[in-house]
Amino acid sequence: MPNSQRIITADSKPMPGSASFPVSFKEPGKQGTICRCHQCRLSIRVVTSDPPGVCPFCSRLLSREHYQLPPSTPEPEETPAETKPKASYQLPSKLSVFLLVCLSIILLSVAIYFKFYNLRYFWYQPWVNLYSVTVGVFIMSRFLLAVFYMPPRDVGYEPTVAVVIACRNEADCIAKTINRSYTGGYPRDKIEVVAVNDGSTDNTLAEMMRAQGRHHSLVIVDFEENKGKRHGMAAGAVLAKNDVLIYVDSDSFILPGAIRKVVQGLADPTVAAVAGHTDVENVAVNTLTKMQDVRYFVSYRVMKAAESLFGAVSCCPGCFSAYRKSLVLNVLDQWLNQRFLGRQATFGDDRSLTNFLLRDYRILYDSEALATTIVPEHWGKYIRQQCRWKRSWIRELFVAGRFLWRKHPLASISWYAMTVLPLLAPLVMFNALVIGPFVTGRPASFYLAGVLLVTLIWGLYYLEKTGRPHWWTAFVFTLTYIFFFSWQGYYGMATMRETRWGTR
Repeated sequence: MPNSQRIITADSKPMPGSASFPVSFKEPGKQGTICRCHQCRLSIRVVTSDPPGVCPFCSRLLSREHYQLPPSTPEPEETPAETKPKASYQLPSKLSVFLLVCLSIILLSVAIYFKFYNLRYFWYQPWVNLYSVTVGVFIMSRFLLAVFYMPPRDVGYEPTVAVVIACRNEADCIAKTINRSYTGGYPRDKIEVVAVNDGSTDNTLAEMMRAQGRHHSLVIVDFEENKGKRHGMAAGAVLAKNDVLIYVDSDSFILPGAIRKVVQGLADPTVAAVAGHTDVENVAVNTLTKMQDVRYFVSYRVMKAAESLFGAVSCCPGCFSAYRKSLVLNVLDQWLNQRFLGRQATFGDDRSLTNFLLRDYRILYDSEALATTIVPEHWGKYIRQQCRWKRSWIRELFVAGRFLWRKHPLASISWYAMTVLPLLAPLVMFNALVIGPFVTGRPASFYLAGVLLVTLIWGLYYLEKTGRPHWWTAFVFTLTYIFFFSWQGYYGMATMRETRWGTR
Protein backbone atom coordinates (compact mmCIF):
# COMPACT_ATOMS: atom_id res chain seq x y z
CA MET A 1 0.00 0.00 0.00
CA PRO A 2 1.46 3.42 -0.89
CA ASN A 3 2.71 5.47 2.05
CA SER A 4 0.20 8.24 1.37
CA GLN A 5 -2.66 5.74 1.83
CA ARG A 6 -1.39 3.76 4.83
CA ILE A 7 -3.75 3.68 7.79
CA ILE A 8 -2.37 3.51 11.33
CA THR A 9 -4.48 1.29 13.59
CA ALA A 10 -4.03 -0.20 17.03
CA ASP A 11 -1.92 -3.02 15.55
CA SER A 12 0.27 -0.77 13.42
CA LYS A 13 3.79 0.08 14.44
CA PRO A 14 3.75 3.72 15.55
CA MET A 15 5.92 6.40 13.98
CA PRO A 16 9.00 7.45 15.95
CA GLY A 17 7.93 9.81 18.72
CA SER A 18 4.23 9.07 18.28
CA ALA A 19 1.78 7.57 20.74
CA SER A 20 0.03 4.26 20.18
CA PHE A 21 -3.26 3.12 21.71
CA PRO A 22 -3.25 -0.72 21.95
CA VAL A 23 -7.01 -1.03 22.24
CA SER A 24 -9.93 -1.81 19.98
CA PHE A 25 -11.40 1.52 18.98
CA LYS A 26 -15.12 1.94 19.47
CA GLU A 27 -15.39 4.56 16.71
CA PRO A 28 -13.69 2.95 13.70
CA GLY A 29 -14.72 5.72 11.31
CA LYS A 30 -12.80 8.50 13.05
CA GLN A 31 -9.54 8.96 11.16
CA GLY A 32 -6.99 11.70 10.89
CA THR A 33 -4.09 12.54 8.59
CA ILE A 34 -0.42 12.68 9.56
CA CYS A 35 1.67 15.03 7.42
CA ARG A 36 5.36 14.36 8.00
CA CYS A 37 8.63 16.15 7.15
CA HIS A 38 11.47 13.65 7.32
CA GLN A 39 14.07 16.40 6.97
CA CYS A 40 12.87 18.43 9.98
CA ARG A 41 11.71 15.34 11.89
CA LEU A 42 8.26 16.64 12.64
CA SER A 43 4.69 15.56 11.94
CA ILE A 44 1.38 17.41 11.87
CA ARG A 45 -1.82 15.58 12.81
CA VAL A 46 -5.17 16.90 11.63
CA VAL A 47 -8.71 15.50 11.54
CA THR A 48 -11.18 18.07 10.24
CA SER A 49 -8.66 20.80 9.43
CA ASP A 50 -7.11 20.93 5.96
CA PRO A 51 -3.82 18.99 5.93
CA PRO A 52 -0.83 21.29 5.27
CA GLY A 53 1.06 20.68 2.06
CA VAL A 54 4.54 21.84 3.05
CA CYS A 55 6.72 21.89 6.16
CA PRO A 56 6.41 25.13 8.19
CA PHE A 57 10.21 25.33 8.48
CA CYS A 58 11.87 24.00 5.32
CA SER A 59 8.86 24.26 2.92
CA ARG A 60 9.45 20.72 1.61
CA LEU A 61 6.43 18.67 0.54
CA LEU A 62 4.99 16.58 3.36
CA SER A 63 4.28 12.88 3.09
CA ARG A 64 0.84 11.76 4.22
CA GLU A 65 -0.64 8.76 5.97
CA HIS A 66 -3.77 8.11 7.98
CA TYR A 67 -4.22 7.26 11.62
CA GLN A 68 -7.19 6.26 13.73
CA LEU A 69 -8.26 8.49 16.61
CA PRO A 70 -8.23 7.16 20.17
CA PRO A 71 -11.57 6.49 21.84
CA SER A 72 -13.54 9.61 22.66
CA THR A 73 -13.55 10.45 26.38
CA PRO A 74 -15.66 13.02 28.21
CA GLU A 75 -14.35 16.44 29.11
CA PRO A 76 -12.63 16.53 32.52
CA GLU A 77 -15.06 17.92 35.08
CA GLU A 78 -14.13 21.18 36.76
CA THR A 79 -15.63 22.98 39.72
CA PRO A 80 -17.23 26.42 39.29
CA ALA A 81 -14.35 27.90 41.29
CA GLU A 82 -11.94 26.71 38.58
CA THR A 83 -13.82 28.32 35.70
CA LYS A 84 -15.50 31.38 37.18
CA PRO A 85 -13.43 34.57 36.80
CA LYS A 86 -12.21 35.95 40.11
CA ALA A 87 -14.04 33.18 41.96
CA SER A 88 -11.17 32.91 44.44
CA TYR A 89 -11.25 36.65 45.22
CA GLN A 90 -13.01 37.50 48.47
CA LEU A 91 -13.17 41.27 48.45
CA PRO A 92 -13.17 42.95 51.86
CA SER A 93 -16.16 44.92 53.08
CA LYS A 94 -16.53 48.57 52.10
CA LEU A 95 -15.43 49.63 55.57
CA SER A 96 -12.34 47.42 55.35
CA VAL A 97 -11.51 48.82 51.93
CA PHE A 98 -11.91 52.37 53.25
CA LEU A 99 -9.63 51.65 56.20
CA LEU A 100 -7.04 49.96 53.95
CA VAL A 101 -7.06 52.92 51.57
CA CYS A 102 -6.61 55.34 54.47
CA LEU A 103 -3.79 53.24 55.89
CA SER A 104 -2.13 53.08 52.46
CA ILE A 105 -2.33 56.87 52.10
CA ILE A 106 -0.78 57.29 55.54
CA LEU A 107 2.00 54.84 54.70
CA LEU A 108 2.67 56.54 51.38
CA SER A 109 2.88 59.87 53.18
CA VAL A 110 5.34 58.39 55.67
CA ALA A 111 7.39 56.94 52.82
CA ILE A 112 7.48 60.31 51.06
CA TYR A 113 8.50 61.97 54.33
CA PHE A 114 11.34 59.46 54.73
CA LYS A 115 12.56 60.26 51.24
CA PHE A 116 12.55 64.01 51.83
CA TYR A 117 14.05 63.58 55.29
CA ASN A 118 16.80 61.59 53.65
CA LEU A 119 17.64 64.63 51.51
CA ARG A 120 18.94 66.42 54.63
CA TYR A 121 21.82 63.94 54.68
CA PHE A 122 22.11 63.65 50.94
CA TRP A 123 25.77 64.64 50.61
CA TYR A 124 26.99 62.21 53.27
CA GLN A 125 26.30 59.39 50.81
CA PRO A 126 25.20 61.12 47.60
CA TRP A 127 25.07 58.04 45.34
CA VAL A 128 23.29 55.84 47.85
CA ASN A 129 20.80 58.58 48.70
CA LEU A 130 20.23 59.36 45.02
CA TYR A 131 19.46 55.70 44.46
CA SER A 132 17.11 55.60 47.46
CA VAL A 133 15.16 58.67 46.36
CA THR A 134 14.96 57.44 42.76
CA VAL A 135 13.64 54.03 43.80
CA GLY A 136 11.05 55.63 46.05
CA VAL A 137 9.85 57.97 43.33
CA PHE A 138 9.76 55.13 40.78
CA ILE A 139 7.69 52.78 42.95
CA MET A 140 5.26 55.50 44.01
CA SER A 141 4.87 56.63 40.40
CA ARG A 142 3.85 53.07 39.43
CA PHE A 143 1.01 53.10 41.95
CA LEU A 144 -0.04 56.61 40.93
CA LEU A 145 -0.09 55.76 37.21
CA ALA A 146 -1.93 52.50 37.87
CA VAL A 147 -4.79 54.53 39.36
CA PHE A 148 -5.44 56.01 35.91
CA TYR A 149 -5.25 52.66 34.11
CA MET A 150 -8.34 51.46 32.24
CA PRO A 151 -8.51 48.11 30.42
CA PRO A 152 -9.31 48.23 26.68
CA ARG A 153 -13.03 48.75 26.10
CA ASP A 154 -15.14 45.90 24.75
CA VAL A 155 -16.06 47.28 21.32
CA GLY A 156 -17.54 44.02 20.02
CA TYR A 157 -14.41 43.12 18.06
CA GLU A 158 -14.53 39.41 17.18
CA PRO A 159 -11.69 38.34 14.86
CA THR A 160 -10.77 34.77 14.06
CA VAL A 161 -8.22 33.49 16.57
CA ALA A 162 -5.70 30.68 16.83
CA VAL A 163 -4.68 29.43 20.28
CA VAL A 164 -1.09 28.15 20.11
CA ILE A 165 0.21 25.94 22.93
CA ALA A 166 3.86 24.83 22.78
CA CYS A 167 4.95 22.37 25.46
CA ARG A 168 7.40 19.74 26.59
CA ASN A 169 6.69 17.07 29.22
CA GLU A 170 3.36 18.51 30.40
CA ALA A 171 1.23 15.34 30.36
CA ASP A 172 -0.43 16.26 33.66
CA CYS A 173 -1.99 19.51 32.49
CA ILE A 174 -1.91 19.78 28.66
CA ALA A 175 -5.42 18.29 28.28
CA LYS A 176 -6.86 20.88 30.65
CA THR A 177 -5.08 23.70 28.79
CA ILE A 178 -6.49 22.51 25.45
CA ASN A 179 -10.00 21.98 26.82
CA ARG A 180 -10.08 25.45 28.36
CA SER A 181 -9.15 26.93 24.98
CA TYR A 182 -12.25 25.40 23.44
CA THR A 183 -14.66 25.99 26.33
CA GLY A 184 -13.89 29.66 26.93
CA GLY A 185 -17.04 30.88 25.19
CA TYR A 186 -15.49 32.11 21.94
CA PRO A 187 -17.46 31.17 18.77
CA ARG A 188 -16.33 27.72 17.60
CA ASP A 189 -16.31 28.78 13.96
CA LYS A 190 -13.81 31.55 14.78
CA ILE A 191 -11.30 29.60 16.84
CA GLU A 192 -8.62 27.04 16.06
CA VAL A 193 -6.15 25.43 18.45
CA VAL A 194 -2.62 24.31 17.57
CA ALA A 195 -0.80 22.21 20.18
CA VAL A 196 2.93 21.61 19.69
CA ASN A 197 4.67 18.68 21.38
CA ASP A 198 8.34 19.68 21.66
CA GLY A 199 10.00 16.27 21.82
CA SER A 200 8.38 15.23 25.10
CA THR A 201 9.58 12.06 26.80
CA ASP A 202 6.39 11.51 28.82
CA ASN A 203 2.77 10.99 27.70
CA THR A 204 2.23 14.56 26.47
CA LEU A 205 1.58 13.48 22.86
CA ALA A 206 -0.84 10.77 23.98
CA GLU A 207 -2.78 13.34 26.02
CA MET A 208 -2.88 15.67 23.02
CA MET A 209 -4.32 12.89 20.86
CA ARG A 210 -6.96 12.11 23.46
CA ALA A 211 -7.89 15.79 23.41
CA GLN A 212 -8.06 15.58 19.61
CA GLY A 213 -10.53 12.72 20.03
CA ARG A 214 -12.81 15.20 21.80
CA HIS A 215 -12.00 18.24 19.63
CA HIS A 216 -11.54 17.15 16.02
CA SER A 217 -10.44 20.61 14.87
CA LEU A 218 -7.33 20.42 17.07
CA VAL A 219 -4.06 20.50 15.11
CA ILE A 220 -1.16 18.62 16.70
CA VAL A 221 2.44 19.32 15.76
CA ASP A 222 4.90 16.69 16.98
CA PHE A 223 8.64 17.46 17.07
CA GLU A 224 10.42 14.12 17.28
CA GLU A 225 13.31 15.86 19.06
CA ASN A 226 13.39 18.90 21.31
CA LYS A 227 13.63 22.15 19.28
CA GLY A 228 12.69 24.70 21.94
CA LYS A 229 9.62 26.74 22.77
CA ARG A 230 10.43 29.40 20.18
CA HIS A 231 10.24 26.87 17.35
CA GLY A 232 6.93 25.60 18.73
CA MET A 233 5.52 29.12 18.81
CA ALA A 234 6.80 29.73 15.27
CA ALA A 235 5.26 26.52 13.94
CA GLY A 236 1.92 27.54 15.39
CA ALA A 237 2.15 30.99 13.81
CA VAL A 238 2.89 29.56 10.36
CA LEU A 239 0.22 26.84 10.49
CA ALA A 240 -2.51 29.06 11.96
CA LYS A 241 -5.10 30.20 9.43
CA ASN A 242 -6.78 32.81 11.62
CA ASP A 243 -5.96 36.47 12.18
CA VAL A 244 -4.98 36.64 15.86
CA LEU A 245 -2.50 34.42 17.70
CA ILE A 246 -3.29 33.62 21.33
CA TYR A 247 -0.16 32.19 22.94
CA VAL A 248 -0.87 30.12 26.06
CA ASP A 249 1.67 28.22 28.13
CA SER A 250 0.97 24.53 28.55
CA ASP A 251 0.53 24.93 32.31
CA SER A 252 -1.81 27.92 32.00
CA PHE A 253 -5.59 27.90 31.83
CA ILE A 254 -7.82 30.46 30.14
CA LEU A 255 -10.92 31.51 32.07
CA PRO A 256 -14.31 31.90 30.35
CA GLY A 257 -14.61 35.10 28.34
CA ALA A 258 -10.87 35.78 28.42
CA ILE A 259 -10.26 35.26 24.69
CA ARG A 260 -13.07 37.61 23.72
CA LYS A 261 -11.75 40.26 26.12
CA VAL A 262 -8.05 40.03 25.26
CA VAL A 263 -8.65 40.68 21.55
CA GLN A 264 -10.52 43.95 22.13
CA GLY A 265 -7.30 45.95 22.32
CA LEU A 266 -6.37 44.71 18.86
CA ALA A 267 -9.33 46.59 17.36
CA ASP A 268 -6.87 49.51 17.36
CA PRO A 269 -4.56 49.00 14.33
CA THR A 270 -1.65 50.63 16.17
CA VAL A 271 -1.68 47.82 18.76
CA ALA A 272 0.41 44.73 17.99
CA ALA A 273 -0.22 42.68 21.13
CA VAL A 274 -2.19 42.56 24.36
CA ALA A 275 -1.07 40.86 27.59
CA GLY A 276 -3.82 39.20 29.59
CA HIS A 277 -3.88 39.00 33.38
CA THR A 278 -2.65 35.81 35.05
CA ASP A 279 -3.13 34.63 38.62
CA VAL A 280 -1.53 31.61 40.27
CA GLU A 281 -3.49 28.37 39.83
CA ASN A 282 -1.76 26.40 42.61
CA VAL A 283 -1.75 29.29 45.07
CA ALA A 284 -2.86 27.19 48.05
CA VAL A 285 0.07 24.75 48.00
CA ASN A 286 2.61 26.50 50.24
CA THR A 287 4.22 29.82 51.20
CA LEU A 288 6.25 29.92 48.00
CA THR A 289 3.19 29.70 45.72
CA LYS A 290 1.34 32.27 47.85
CA MET A 291 4.31 34.62 47.57
CA GLN A 292 4.33 34.24 43.80
CA ASP A 293 0.61 34.99 43.69
CA VAL A 294 1.21 38.33 45.41
CA ARG A 295 4.13 39.06 43.12
CA TYR A 296 2.20 38.18 39.97
CA PHE A 297 -0.77 40.32 40.95
CA VAL A 298 1.27 43.43 41.76
CA SER A 299 3.48 43.06 38.70
CA TYR A 300 0.38 42.95 36.47
CA ARG A 301 -2.02 45.34 38.18
CA VAL A 302 0.62 47.94 39.06
CA MET A 303 3.65 47.58 36.77
CA LYS A 304 1.98 46.45 33.53
CA ALA A 305 -0.98 48.73 34.16
CA ALA A 306 1.38 51.72 34.38
CA GLU A 307 3.20 50.67 31.20
CA SER A 308 -0.09 50.12 29.36
CA LEU A 309 -1.08 53.77 29.81
CA PHE A 310 1.58 54.58 27.21
CA GLY A 311 1.17 51.46 25.07
CA ALA A 312 4.61 50.30 26.17
CA VAL A 313 4.15 47.00 28.03
CA SER A 314 7.69 45.62 28.10
CA CYS A 315 6.78 41.91 28.09
CA CYS A 316 3.72 39.96 26.98
CA PRO A 317 3.97 36.89 29.23
CA GLY A 318 3.77 33.44 27.69
CA CYS A 319 1.01 32.49 30.15
CA PHE A 320 -1.63 34.30 28.09
CA SER A 321 -1.15 36.99 25.44
CA ALA A 322 -2.68 37.91 22.08
CA TYR A 323 -0.73 39.00 18.97
CA ARG A 324 -1.71 40.28 15.55
CA LYS A 325 -0.55 37.36 13.39
CA SER A 326 0.46 39.41 10.35
CA LEU A 327 2.92 41.41 12.47
CA VAL A 328 4.36 38.27 14.06
CA LEU A 329 4.95 36.77 10.61
CA ASN A 330 6.74 39.97 9.57
CA VAL A 331 9.40 39.46 12.26
CA LEU A 332 9.28 35.67 12.46
CA ASP A 333 12.59 34.92 10.72
CA GLN A 334 14.51 37.51 12.75
CA TRP A 335 12.96 36.37 15.99
CA LEU A 336 13.37 32.65 15.28
CA ASN A 337 17.03 33.07 14.37
CA GLN A 338 17.94 35.62 17.05
CA ARG A 339 21.51 35.27 18.28
CA PHE A 340 23.27 36.73 21.31
CA LEU A 341 26.99 36.52 22.06
CA GLY A 342 27.37 34.24 19.06
CA ARG A 343 24.79 31.69 20.21
CA GLN A 344 21.21 30.93 19.27
CA ALA A 345 18.78 32.60 21.69
CA THR A 346 16.95 29.75 23.45
CA PHE A 347 15.13 31.49 26.30
CA GLY A 348 13.17 34.68 26.89
CA ASP A 349 11.04 34.01 23.82
CA ASP A 350 8.06 36.08 24.96
CA ARG A 351 10.05 39.15 26.01
CA SER A 352 12.02 38.94 22.78
CA LEU A 353 8.91 38.76 20.59
CA THR A 354 7.43 41.69 22.50
CA ASN A 355 10.51 43.79 21.77
CA PHE A 356 10.41 42.99 18.06
CA LEU A 357 6.87 44.40 17.92
CA LEU A 358 7.18 47.20 20.49
CA ARG A 359 9.72 48.94 18.30
CA ASP A 360 7.03 50.15 15.89
CA TYR A 361 3.70 49.38 17.57
CA ARG A 362 1.88 49.70 20.87
CA ILE A 363 1.57 46.86 23.42
CA LEU A 364 -1.29 46.88 25.95
CA TYR A 365 -2.36 45.02 29.10
CA ASP A 366 -5.95 43.91 29.76
CA SER A 367 -6.72 43.31 33.45
CA GLU A 368 -10.11 41.79 32.56
CA ALA A 369 -8.73 39.02 30.31
CA LEU A 370 -8.10 36.38 32.95
CA ALA A 371 -6.09 33.17 33.11
CA THR A 372 -4.28 31.14 35.75
CA THR A 373 -0.92 29.41 35.65
CA ILE A 374 0.96 26.77 37.63
CA VAL A 375 4.06 28.17 39.34
CA PRO A 376 7.04 26.36 40.89
CA GLU A 377 6.23 24.72 44.23
CA HIS A 378 9.83 24.14 45.29
CA TRP A 379 12.56 26.70 45.86
CA GLY A 380 15.12 24.93 43.66
CA LYS A 381 12.90 25.10 40.58
CA TYR A 382 11.86 28.66 41.41
CA ILE A 383 15.51 29.77 41.68
CA ARG A 384 16.34 28.25 38.30
CA GLN A 385 13.28 29.87 36.73
CA GLN A 386 14.24 33.28 38.10
CA CYS A 387 17.78 32.91 36.82
CA ARG A 388 16.51 32.13 33.32
CA TRP A 389 14.21 35.14 33.46
CA LYS A 390 17.11 37.34 34.58
CA ARG A 391 19.21 36.23 31.61
CA SER A 392 16.45 37.04 29.15
CA TRP A 393 15.77 40.38 30.85
CA ILE A 394 19.43 41.38 30.62
CA ARG A 395 19.75 40.25 27.01
CA GLU A 396 16.66 42.18 25.95
CA LEU A 397 17.92 45.35 27.66
CA PHE A 398 20.38 45.69 24.80
CA VAL A 399 17.51 45.35 22.31
CA ALA A 400 14.88 47.59 23.87
CA GLY A 401 17.38 50.23 24.95
CA ARG A 402 18.00 51.13 21.32
CA PHE A 403 14.43 52.26 20.60
CA LEU A 404 12.48 52.91 23.80
CA TRP A 405 13.77 56.48 23.96
CA ARG A 406 11.38 57.16 21.07
CA LYS A 407 8.33 56.29 23.18
CA HIS A 408 6.40 58.64 25.46
CA PRO A 409 8.88 60.47 27.75
CA LEU A 410 7.32 59.07 30.95
CA ALA A 411 7.42 55.54 29.52
CA SER A 412 11.03 55.98 28.39
CA ILE A 413 12.27 57.43 31.67
CA SER A 414 10.47 54.71 33.62
CA TRP A 415 11.92 51.95 31.48
CA TYR A 416 15.51 53.16 31.74
CA ALA A 417 15.08 53.62 35.49
CA MET A 418 13.69 50.09 35.74
CA THR A 419 16.77 48.92 33.83
CA VAL A 420 19.45 50.65 35.89
CA LEU A 421 17.99 50.40 39.40
CA PRO A 422 17.87 46.57 39.69
CA LEU A 423 21.50 46.35 38.55
CA LEU A 424 22.57 48.82 41.25
CA ALA A 425 20.33 47.36 43.95
CA PRO A 426 22.74 44.67 45.26
CA LEU A 427 25.56 47.20 45.68
CA VAL A 428 23.34 49.64 47.56
CA MET A 429 21.94 46.88 49.76
CA PHE A 430 25.44 45.61 50.53
CA ASN A 431 26.49 49.12 51.49
CA ALA A 432 23.40 49.62 53.69
CA LEU A 433 23.37 46.20 55.37
CA VAL A 434 27.07 45.31 55.58
CA ILE A 435 29.43 48.24 55.05
CA GLY A 436 27.25 50.69 56.99
CA PRO A 437 26.73 48.66 60.20
CA PHE A 438 30.04 46.78 60.32
CA VAL A 439 32.52 49.24 58.81
CA THR A 440 31.28 52.76 59.49
CA GLY A 441 28.95 52.00 62.39
CA ARG A 442 25.85 53.36 60.64
CA PRO A 443 22.74 51.29 61.52
CA ALA A 444 20.70 49.77 58.71
CA SER A 445 17.40 50.54 60.42
CA PHE A 446 16.55 53.52 58.20
CA TYR A 447 17.11 51.51 55.01
CA LEU A 448 15.21 48.46 56.26
CA ALA A 449 12.32 50.61 57.49
CA GLY A 450 11.91 52.13 54.02
CA VAL A 451 12.05 48.73 52.29
CA LEU A 452 9.57 47.11 54.66
CA LEU A 453 7.25 50.11 54.42
CA VAL A 454 7.08 49.82 50.63
CA THR A 455 6.51 46.06 50.97
CA LEU A 456 3.65 46.69 53.38
CA ILE A 457 2.04 48.99 50.80
CA TRP A 458 2.33 46.21 48.17
CA GLY A 459 0.77 43.70 50.53
CA LEU A 460 -2.10 45.99 51.52
CA TYR A 461 -2.78 46.81 47.88
CA TYR A 462 -3.01 43.07 47.13
CA LEU A 463 -5.30 42.53 50.13
CA GLU A 464 -7.60 45.39 49.11
CA LYS A 465 -7.91 44.12 45.52
CA THR A 466 -8.23 40.38 46.17
CA GLY A 467 -9.19 39.87 49.80
CA ARG A 468 -6.78 36.93 49.97
CA PRO A 469 -5.30 36.56 53.45
CA HIS A 470 -1.73 35.71 52.43
CA TRP A 471 -0.80 39.32 51.64
CA TRP A 472 1.96 39.01 54.24
CA THR A 473 3.99 36.79 51.90
CA ALA A 474 5.03 40.01 50.16
CA PHE A 475 7.59 40.27 52.97
CA VAL A 476 8.91 36.79 52.10
CA PHE A 477 9.57 38.00 48.55
CA THR A 478 11.27 41.20 49.75
CA LEU A 479 13.57 39.43 52.18
CA THR A 480 14.56 36.72 49.69
CA TYR A 481 15.11 39.39 47.04
CA ILE A 482 17.40 41.42 49.32
CA PHE A 483 19.56 38.53 50.42
CA PHE A 484 19.54 36.34 47.31
CA PHE A 485 17.55 37.09 44.17
CA SER A 486 18.89 40.62 43.63
CA TRP A 487 22.33 39.08 43.12
CA GLN A 488 21.05 36.77 40.41
CA GLY A 489 21.37 39.61 37.90
CA TYR A 490 25.13 39.43 38.17
CA TYR A 491 25.08 35.64 37.92
CA GLY A 492 22.81 35.96 34.90
CA MET A 493 25.28 38.29 33.20
CA ALA A 494 28.13 35.88 33.94
CA THR A 495 26.22 32.95 32.40
CA MET A 496 24.61 34.67 29.43
CA ARG A 497 25.96 32.04 27.04
CA GLU A 498 24.09 29.30 28.93
CA THR A 499 21.36 27.79 26.72
CA ARG A 500 19.82 25.13 28.94
CA TRP A 501 16.15 25.62 29.89
CA GLY A 502 16.91 25.21 33.58
CA THR A 503 13.57 24.01 34.99
CA ARG A 504 12.94 20.81 33.03
